[in-house]
Amino acid sequence: MSLNLKNLYYFEEKENFEGKKEKTLILNCNNCPDKNNSFSEYEKCFECILQNFYKKRHDKLSSIFIKKFKITINELALKKYLQYFKIINKLKKYWRKIESFKDKYCIYEDFNCKLYNKDAPLLSLTPNDFFNPVFIFNSIKEKYERIKNIDIIDPTCKRCVYKIKNILNFIIKDLINLDLIKQFKNTLKGDIDSNKLNNIYQKLLGINEQEFNNSDNAPLIKNLEPKKLIEIYKIGDYGIFDVHIYKIPFEYEKRYSLRFAIESDTQDSYINKLLRDISSNIHILELKQTISLEKLLQIYEAKATAYINTKYNFDQLISKKIAFLASLQKLNLLKIFPLLIDDNIEEVFLDSPIDRIYINHQKYGRCRTDINLSFDEIERIKTFLRLYSGKRLDYSNPSLKYVLKNKYFYCRFAVDIDPIHSNKFGLDIRKLNKNIYTIQDLIKKESLNPLMAAFLYFCILRRINLTVTGQTDTGKTTLINALDLIAPKEYRKVYVEDITESLNESEFGRHQIKFKVDSIESMIEKKFSKQNQIKNLLHRTPDIIYLGEILTKEEAEAMFHCLAAGLSGFQTIHSKDLNSLVNRFLYHFNINESCLNDLDLIIFMKKYREGRKIISISEISDYAPNSNNINNILFLFNPKTSKWDLKSDLFKTRTINQLKMVEDLSVNSFNNYLSIYQDIFQFLLNSEKLDNQELVALFDKINYFSFKSYTALYDYWQKWKKYRGLNH
Repeated sequence: MSLNLKNLYYFEEKENFEGKKEKTLILNCNNCPDKNNSFSEYEKCFECILQNFYKKRHDKLSSIFIKKFKITINELALKKYLQYFKIINKLKKYWRKIESFKDKYCIYEDFNCKLYNKDAPLLSLTPNDFFNPVFIFNSIKEKYERIKNIDIIDPTCKRCVYKIKNILNFIIKDLINLDLIKQFKNTLKGDIDSNKLNNIYQKLLGINEQEFNNSDNAPLIKNLEPKKLIEIYKIGDYGIFDVHIYKIPFEYEKRYSLRFAIESDTQDSYINKLLRDISSNIHILELKQTISLEKLLQIYEAKATAYINTKYNFDQLISKKIAFLASLQKLNLLKIFPLLIDDNIEEVFLDSPIDRIYINHQKYGRCRTDINLSFDEIERIKTFLRLYSGKRLDYSNPSLKYVLKNKYFYCRFAVDIDPIHSNKFGLDIRKLNKNIYTIQDLIKKESLNPLMAAFLYFCILRRINLTVTGQTDTGKTTLINALDLIAPKEYRKVYVEDITESLNESEFGRHQIKFKVDSIESMIEKKFSKQNQIKNLLHRTPDIIYLGEILTKEEAEAMFHCLAAGLSGFQTIHSKDLNSLVNRFLYHFNINESCLNDLDLIIFMKKYREGRKIISISEISDYAPNSNNINNILFLFNPKTSKWDLKSDLFKTRTINQLKMVEDLSVNSFNNYLSIYQDIFQFLLNSEKLDNQELVALFDKINYFSFKSYTALYDYWQKWKKYRGLNH
């Protein structure tokens, strides 16, 4: 292998499978002054590639490799350009004739030739323009059409027009016989817009789509495969981004695409150029202290606005949008920011620097995007996390988890780097400010049925403890948040979480006190640990406790300590199934088997392609050593019917039997309340979605009348249904 480094290019020689030497021209874009430009803007890069190829056209190249973007232009594509290079000097000679003819014969030279003045943009070509055959063909063709239709009386001008028209016609004839121009004409249909030209340049270079997708600076949006648009929605202040969701043929995963929502007729390529111009011209002095992301964006936005006002003429709303986008561009956050502010997204994943981001969407499940991050964008994310967390992220500490909360987003970032990550960088962003999923949403999504919801609601009113279990991303926290939201308004609810995933219910008039504890990774002092705060709940007088995720033996011990003392509420814990949950408690956490009787109800959830479902609601049977009957299943999902089977007489369950020890609860009373609750949830299933305020207000009244009398509850519910029916 030989290497001859020279400015932007060098050669690489190697033997092919047949033992013959092949010579590749390597273009080293890292030395390019425009290296930060997106390769989605093909025109400039296209000309650069052809200029370098032209210089080495006699070197019998087998391919050209663009190093930064990992793109190979094969020999077949190169032959088309060699064909063009054979006539490039002839084309330049033609053009010099036109220019010399004007200089020699135009009598209006000193007074601005009418023909050239009228057509100035079209009659100006530079030597570099000839390295873009697509541009030359379009330009010459347009010049010819416009000059052909010019009506001039002056005889001297007529002679000039005749000569120029003939020369342009000669150029067109030479170009139109080229293979690449034939390919261009076959590819081009309809009007020429910037996006279409980018795709044409890609095809003319013979660039493989898969190779292009590895580009560090792949465009924010690409439309490569046939897809069906199924939804468009806006995100961000002023609706600054448009989200397009596509269905891909023969794929379960949907496609999530982003567009700038500036003006309907504004191309993204133009916006990209505009943002680069603005972001490269806004600067701030070196900061001596850490400032928040909101403040940083505010500073850049003000400077961007000032620059826009001096150079461009946009209306106020468009200026605000562009200034904000330019600020994100300056901070290298433009690609990732829309994903952080979209509350429909549950989680964001990037497996390695060479991959593209994919997401979990609340409505559409797993979605692919066309977004990948450049080296600079990855480094900016790492810098932000180091800066705001105050923690190390380096070879000696290669994993970092941190919750970043501001007015734009509330997310938990998890980053892994070398040496534990084989590709040196991986990113997982868990959204903590997702859209609120209410119990109505979950019923409509068939996560549970109205009877199950009715029974759980009956138990919540009586402060029965609920433990939700399942594997990761099965909707455990979503369920307990939905149930927590419809708990009685007067309850004092105390929360203990290392990462706040519970809802802020202040707008609904709830009594909430929240304690934030150290996570496993960051625990510094034991006194701030989750298990200590759980034990302290005995002195906080809660009606309901919300413990979030139980992760460790110490947390499990503290939880059972609270349950044994009479506190109850909501908690989640990971497990594969009910038996593995019991095994975790007994063997991993070393919990005494008799303590399992304090668990009350256990809800097991599972994630399917079509959504997340409660698989079972069960209770621990009166636990006895060596007993095979650990769980008494109340509801069980039947995959054959896609419905839930009622497996036990609910009134005879251990949970209800314990209630009957403290409450005068007859079978008729129980069935009556359960029936009306089921009717409520059935109504919610069949009706249009209630907004959150209306739903919470409804259950506040249901809670109130539930403890007054069955008759009062029944009357209220009938009136509410009738009123809503008349008004909707």
